[in-house]
Amino acid sequence: MYCRSVVSSPSTEKFPNDSPEAFALEELSIGVQCLEYKNDWCTTYISENASVILGVQSTNLTEMPELWIGRIHPADVDAVRGALKTTNESNEKFISFRFRDSNDSYRWIGLRCRLRDSSLIVGVFSDITHRRILEYTDRMHFAGRNSLRLLLESSELNNSIDGFLDLLGNAMLADRAKLVRIRKDGRSFITHEWVRLNTEGNLELPVQLSEEFAGWWQTKLDTLGIVSITDIHKEKFPNAIQEELKESSIGAFMGVPAFINGVLEGFVSFETTGKRTWLPLEIEEAKHVVEGYSRSVERRIEDRKQIAEEFHLRRSEEQYRLLTAHSPVILFGINSEGIFTLSEGLGLESMGAGAGDVVGKSVYQIYRNYPDILEQVNTALAGTESHGLTHIGEKCFEVWFTPVRDEEKIVIGLSGVAVDITIRNKLEQQQTIMMSELDHRVKNNIAAVMSLVGLSRQDAQSTDEFTETLNGRLHALSVAHSTLAKSHWNGAWMKDILILTLQPYMIGPSERIHFEGHDVELPGMLARPMCMVIHELATNAAKHGALTVENGSIVITTSLSHDKNTAHLSWKECGGPPITSDIKQGTGTSLLEGLVGHEMHGSIEMDYSIDGLVCEIDLPLDTKT
Repeated sequence: MYCRSVVSSPSTEKFPNDSPEAFALEELSIGVQCLEYKNDWCTTYISENASVILGVQSTNLTEMPELWIGRIHPADVDAVRGALKTTNESNEKFISFRFRDSNDSYRWIGLRCRLRDSSLIVGVFSDITHRRILEYTDRMHFAGRNSLRLLLESSELNNSIDGFLDLLGNAMLADRAKLVRIRKDGRSFITHEWVRLNTEGNLELPVQLSEEFAGWWQTKLDTLGIVSITDIHKEKFPNAIQEELKESSIGAFMGVPAFINGVLEGFVSFETTGKRTWLPLEIEEAKHVVEGYSRSVERRIEDRKQIAEEFHLRRSEEQYRLLTAHSPVILFGINSEGIFTLSEGLGLESMGAGAGDVVGKSVYQIYRNYPDILEQVNTALAGTESHGLTHIGEKCFEVWFTPVRDEEKIVIGLSGVAVDITIRNKLEQQQTIMMSELDHRVKNNIAAVMSLVGLSRQDAQSTDEFTETLNGRLHALSVAHSTLAKSHWNGAWMKDILILTLQPYMIGPSERIHFEGHDVELPGMLARPMCMVIHELATNAAKHGALTVENGSIVITTSLSHDKNTAHLSWKECGGPPITSDIKQGTGTSLLEGLVGHEMHGSIEMDYSIDGLVCEIDLPLDTKT
């Protein structure tokens, strides 16, 4: 609907709630916007789903009409103003721009609009971020392939380097790209440079880098491989490097090493004036192209005649088979009848096959029990590239099928590549299981904490008493987690639990708390509640029992049954104040009984004799939870 103050609203009879127009605004990822020029372009109406598409509340955009133009990227806002200014009533206009959402992240928005009357522009908008990312990926890939082709085909090395810096720098939207050579005598020089804008001016090449700066780069490249800095103002550099960076206008940079015959000979640096988050595809493409540059230089080191001979050899079938036989992937070819014409690659070993074993055989016969493979084969032979995952036995392969066409564009077969990703697939499955286990443990811990809060509040006479009781119980819970973490949640030793939990009470003469008997290893599921039990017993002894007097003592005995299925713990207090017969059981006793009986499926007996508390606990070690 449009605001009545700007344009008449459609009647409810014309646009009922179940109308196609209402469905489009509520269910599809498009929104409606009205703009009017008042010193600048202001939002006079915007549909309620703007918060989903733009990431900013629609009410904010209508209550502050100037907010919309203010959140457009500074590099796009002038172009948007100009496009809106030239919008007319006869032609529909499409405007794309970056818009800053409430998280201060930019989204690409597409606005399709037209002038309704002399002052009002009406349009629909949508989030086109994914489409722009795909376009950017294609542009990066195209620039990378062209720059590699330029490096490989150009006979003049300097011109080819300048060309590939230009292609990739433009594609990556960098402000400057440099090639730095690292010499064997320790000195380094900037030998080639590309600059997007000529306002800064080019360097007088070659430019020597300081020894400290060159050494910093070499160390980082040797240890990290690729150096990517998103904001130099938030990074810590050595003083010498910091001073050198301050003299430049660099805001972010990425350095990609160039290894010539296995030796770090230099690197390519891509720089921007502002901060920049380098995308994985940018890093991967830059790495791929620089590796191509390295290979190009390696070939130029040799005699040009020898390079030409090797080039023709590589094109020959013999050289091709030599390369594919040592490739860690599987390369295969299938003709239009489904017969294998090629089967090469080191990856065949993972399938228990050798090179050429299936040549001359039908794919429909060999993989008759794998309908997913045959479906992809049929798709490729029909003229469409296909890609997917295939499980053969215990192995998992990622496979690409590409149609092969003749000069008349007729499909005459397909070529394919398969990569063994069994290890990666298993790791992904393990990660899923680990995330599920983590979710389960977090939920259990939250439930335990909530229970402790409730129990601690029941008998608390004041806020301070509640805080002290809850802190003690949470500390016991923390001890359990620390103990389990040491064994990667496989279990915990009873003596470790006792020492860590009772550490706050082991002050004064060390003989006040005695440990006797054999150590017992508890399963992970029993360690946490056991820490809580020991804490409750110790807290009771410190408030009412043996630890309230100087001569009081506690003897803790642990043992394991003959069949090793049951652990026994005895807690005996001596020398404490006499225990009266009118003992009132509180939440601590209830907590002990619940922890032992319900959570650990054991038994507990508490004897309040006049000499002091005696607590006997038996725990089954094969409890399943």
